[in-house]
Order: sequence, then structure tokens, then C-alpha cells
Amino acid sequence: MLILGLASGRHPSGFGGEWIGDLGQGTTERLEVVIDSAGGGGRVNLRSWGLRDVVARSIPIGRDSFGLAAVVEGDTVSFRGRIGEGTWTGEAVRGADRRPFELRRFEVLSDSAWTQLVGTYRAEDGRLLGVIRWAEFGPRPLVVDYQAGRIGPLYPLRRDRFLVGGSVVSPVFPADTLEVKFEPNSTVGRIRLVERGHTPVTGRRLTTRDEEVRFTDGDVTLAGTLTLPEGPGPYPALVLVHGSNAQPREGFGPWTRYFAGLGYAVLAFDKRGTGRSTGDWREVGFGPLAGDVLAGSRLLATRKDIRADKIGIWAISQAGWIAPLAISQAPKEFAFLVVHSGTGTTPLEQGRLNLRYELQFRGAPESEIATALQYLELNDSVTRTGKGWDRLQAFYESHRSEPNRLWRPQPLDFWRRAYYRKFMDFDPRSSWETVRCPVLLLFGELDANVPPKESRPPIEEALRRAGNRSVTVKVFPKANHVLFAAETGAESEYPSRSRFAPGYFETMGTWLAANAR
Repeated sequence: MLILGLASGRHPSGFGGEWIGDLGQGTTERLEVVIDSAGGGGRVNLRSWGLRDVVARSIPIGRDSFGLAAVVEGDTVSFRGRIGEGTWTGEAVRGADRRPFELRRFEVLSDSAWTQLVGTYRAEDGRLLGVIRWAEFGPRPLVVDYQAGRIGPLYPLRRDRFLVGGSVVSPVFPADTLEVKFEPNSTVGRIRLVERGHTPVTGRRLTTRDEEVRFTDGDVTLAGTLTLPEGPGPYPALVLVHGSNAQPREGFGPWTRYFAGLGYAVLAFDKRGTGRSTGDWREVGFGPLAGDVLAGSRLLATRKDIRADKIGIWAISQAGWIAPLAISQAPKEFAFLVVHSGTGTTPLEQGRLNLRYELQFRGAPESEIATALQYLELNDSVTRTGKGWDRLQAFYESHRSEPNRLWRPQPLDFWRRAYYRKFMDFDPRSSWETVRCPVLLLFGELDANVPPKESRPPIEEALRRAGNRSVTVKVFPKANHVLFAAETGAESEYPSRSRFAPGYFETMGTWLAANAR
């Protein structure tokens, strides 16, 4: 039960709405509270303390103060602090764990208001800005400065003024500012990004167009959005290809808006079994997913506003296996390929490299890494053969009390075992040997998922065997898997990132201008 209290039923001005900010000091977590307009109740979200859309009710505690209390897994959790002009600051307590918090009140915008804002903007100096939806970091739109690399979620103070979060998730503060200027007909005309320590940047909204499309691959129907750039066609085009797991079209937010701003048509579709697409990605290996990519490119080739001779692929992560496989099925139908953090190893090898580097980046000693790798090897054997689960369970039980990073073993019939078995030994080198179009390979120095030292050589060797001399490779210093600027590369620091690696978007734009026009 969660109890939410405020003084004697008298609420400070502007109490209702979204209250969002940081919990903790140093390492922070985002705390969210949504209060109804009367201040009589609301919902609370704090992941680490088990609060997820918990319905709250108000109780009196004291004038100009605001209190929350909850019982979570037998523990009493409380949030107490003072309400200021649009602010709430205080202390959160759970047992012996005491942490400061700072929240700001934000407006709740309608989905149509957010949709009106989403798009690509161009500044007078030519740089591009984007207001995007990116499913990877939740439903809240973000702003991107593609030249400076700055990215942050938008928190509305008013319909025309937003705070830009200090990172993609937390910390929220200190924040920057985004201002919106509306045209006389109430459409969004310009945005102005004011970043601390930088010259403000004003961008004019480009008249890109989003068109709902559908295409088929066998008995599967894929649904997506074709974003067309400003100006007359026909346009060169990119098909965006998903990483692992369930990925809707909104997973491509930063890239859709950027490429459209450069003058490319962009196809982003819901992975089979997600969004409005039929089928199920969990029931297939890489071959059918490559077929989906080919079907999408063939849809584009039928359109008069698309240059059929200039259709290429942009692929991220798992798509580094899928994209060359799609090209191998129809080499003459693709004009170029960009791969962001893709590997030339098998998925089995990639998984083991990922575990080693992730633990290294977290600072784990070699003894713990060795134990975790031994456990992973046992787990992979169970997945491949369907045998040895008792031995895997026994290993887990004998080591679970040690300071290691083991995870509870999945049941023998867990769906992910059958799924992984379909492609765990897939060798991408034969696919890469068919790729003769221009290729851009992008890696992050601190990528634990796809460490460049082991991931890039198999691709480069295969392309040399193919006789492909149009290959560009770029490794971004101090960048992680998403190519955010990173400090350690560990997964735990992703929520606190606030920039893409310097030169990331510029590298793609320059390369595409030379190879995709």
C-alpha cells in the first residue's frame, strides 16, 4: 500500500501534473510521481524500490510539505520534503537507506502535442537537430543535436518551453533548455536548444513526411514508416535493420530523423511480431529476418520517388549478421551498407566476449570472470544439446554465495534456448564475402557487446577475399555499443550518458554523401 500526503488538503499552486527528478547523490535514479489536478492522489514510479505505477492517495502531514509512504516487500518506504515554486526536495528512506531527492513539476502534454514537435530541424549553420521518439529509452521524446552529439529527454514546463534532461535517463539535473516557436497557424516552426556553456542553436522545422507502409515476406506482413525528406524526389534510400529482441520502428528514432534531414528516404519497420507487424521474431533465425529486409528494399524499389539504384542498409548490433545475409541473397539490389557495432564472430563467440568485457569494464577480478565464463560455457552446452542441465544447476548452487556475476539458470524448456539454438553457431563470413558495395563499419572502443579488437578482423578479412576495396572502418575512442561517449563502457553507465561520440553523425553523413548519392 502506498500513502501520499499533503498538508490538511491545502495544496501549493500548480500541484497537479508530473513530478520528475533524481533520487540519490553521485549515482542517481529517476523518480517519477504523477499527481492528479486536485492533489488527491496519483501514481509513483521508482524501479529499484519496486514502485511501478503504484496508485497513491493523499494524507495530511504539514503545510507546504509533501509526503509519501509505502510498504514494499515488508519495508516501509517514505518520501518527505518541502514544496517550493514548482520544486519538491527532501529525503527518501527505506530502512537504513537514506537518499536525497530533487523533483520538478512538469506539464502533461497530449500525444498529439508531442507528435507535432517530433521532426528534423536545420540551423542556419547547416547543423541538424532532431526531436525523436526512441523506444530504447522509453516513451518520452528526446532532443538530439547531431553536430554536438548532445541528447536528452524533454520535460515540458509549458507547451513552448522544456527542460532537457542532463542524461538519457538519470541524472535529470542539471538540465538544459529547449524553446519552441509556433507559427501563426499553431504549427511548430522553430526550436531553440540552449545548452549550458554552448552557444544557443536555433533550427527551422523541415517539411519531412511520414508515410505508413506495409509489405510482405511470405505469410508475414511488415508494417513501418517511410520518412521522406524535404524537396522533390527521387531520393536515395536506407532500410534500417534492427538489433536483437523485440524492436519497433521507434527504436530507430535518432537515425530516422538524421538521415531524412540529409535528404534520404528512410524505411523503419516494426520487427516481425512487434508493433503492427505479424509473425514472431522468436520463432526464426537470421534467414527470415534477412528476407524481411530484402522485402522492404523491394518495396522501395517499386516507388517512383525512390532511386532504385541507390537503396542501401543501415544496420545496428545483431543486424551486423542480418544485413550481409540480406545482401548475399540479392547483391545487385543494394548500393551501400553502414554497420553500427556489428561483429564478424559467431553469436556464440560474441556472447562470451560480451561477458568477459562487461565484467572487465565493471572492474571484476580475473577469478570471477573465469568462473562466469565457465558457467556460460556450461549454459551454451545445455542450449545446444538439451543435456547437462543438472550439472549447470549444481555449478550455480556451488558458486552462488561467492562474489561473482552468475545468473539463475533458465529452465531447459525456456523459449530463449530454442531461439538461440537457431543461430548460435552462425558464421557471417560467407555472407560478407558476397558484399561488394561500399561499406562503412563503425565501432566503439569501449563496446562490451562487440569489442572491436575481436569483432572487426573477420569482417575485414572476408571483404578482402571478396575483392571489396571500398571499405571504411572507424573506431570511436571512449564510445560504447550505442556509440555514446562513455567512461567505462559498462552497461550500468548507459542511463547517465548525455552525448554520442564526437564525430559519429558527421562520419556517417560525409561517407554517405560520397557513396550513396
